[in-house]
Amino acid sequence: MKIKKFHGLGNEFLLTSVRSLPKNPSSIAKFLCDYTKGPGADGLIFSLPAEDENIHAQMALFNSDGSPAEISGNGLRCLAHHIYMTQKENKIIQIRTDAGNRKAEVKHVNENQTIIRTDMGIPVLGQNLTNNELNEKVSLAATKAGYVNVGNPHIVILFESLGSTDVAELGSSVEKACSETGINVHLIEIINRSSISMLTWERGVGVTKACGSGAIASACKAQSWGLVEDKVKVRMPGGEALVEIESDAVYLTGESEFLENYEVDLGA
Repeated sequence: MKIKKFHGLGNEFLLTSVRSLPKNPSSIAKFLCDYTKGPGADGLIFSLPAEDENIHAQMALFNSDGSPAEISGNGLRCLAHHIYMTQKENKIIQIRTDAGNRKAEVKHVNENQTIIRTDMGIPVLGQNLTNNELNEKVSLAATKAGYVNVGNPHIVILFESLGSTDVAELGSSVEKACSETGINVHLIEIINRSSISMLTWERGVGVTKACGSGAIASACKAQSWGLVEDKVKVRMPGGEALVEIESDAVYLTGESEFLENYEVDLGA
C-alpha cells in the first residue's frame, strides 16, 4: 500500500488512495498509526472515488485507535493537499465526508507546504453547562462549558488561564463523564476578542497538537458567549489557524505540509 504522510499544524495523518475501502480499515489504521509498528500518525485517511463527478474524492477517516471519525478539519486540509499534488491545475477541491460535502481552496503553495481554506459547514451549538452541572460530572476550575457539533462532537471548556492545565488528565476525565460514545474535549483561554488559545484531547487519539474541527467548535462557542468577534485566530501547540464565522458557513484556514512517502506491505 502506497501512503503519504502529512501534518496540519502538527496533527499527523497518513493518506492513501484506494478504489474501495479494505475489509479491515480499523485494524489497518491501528497498525499504521502506531509509531512502534508503522509510520505513525493521529489518523489514517482513505481517499475514495466519489460517484458524483463534481466531487474529487470521498474521505474515510479512522483515528489511531481504529475508530471511525466523521470529519477532521486538519485532515480535510491534508486530503485536499494530497489531491492537489496529483491535480495541480485545480485549486478548488470538493470532498465528500460523513459530515457532508466540503470545499477546500488552496490559497498558497511553497514547495511541500500549502495554506488551505476549507468550508466546515454550519456548526450546531449545543447546550451550555453551568458550573454546578460541570462539577457534578468532573471537578474543574472552569468558568463556562458547552457542547458543539461540527459534524463530529465537541465540548468546549473555558478557563480564565490555561496555565499548567493538564489536558491529558482533564480531557480523559471529561470525555468519560460527558459522553458514552466519545467526544473531543477542548480547553480554551480568551486572549482578546480576535484570538484564543486551545488545548485538545481527541476521542480515539488522546492529546493532539491541533484540532481543526475543535478550532471551529471553540471559536463558535466563544462567539456565542459574546467573547470574540467573527474572525478568530486559534492558537494551538502545533500552530495557529484562522476561523471565519459567516452566515452561510464557517471557514478554517491553516497549513498542511507533505512529510514523506511510504510503501507498506500489509501482508507481511
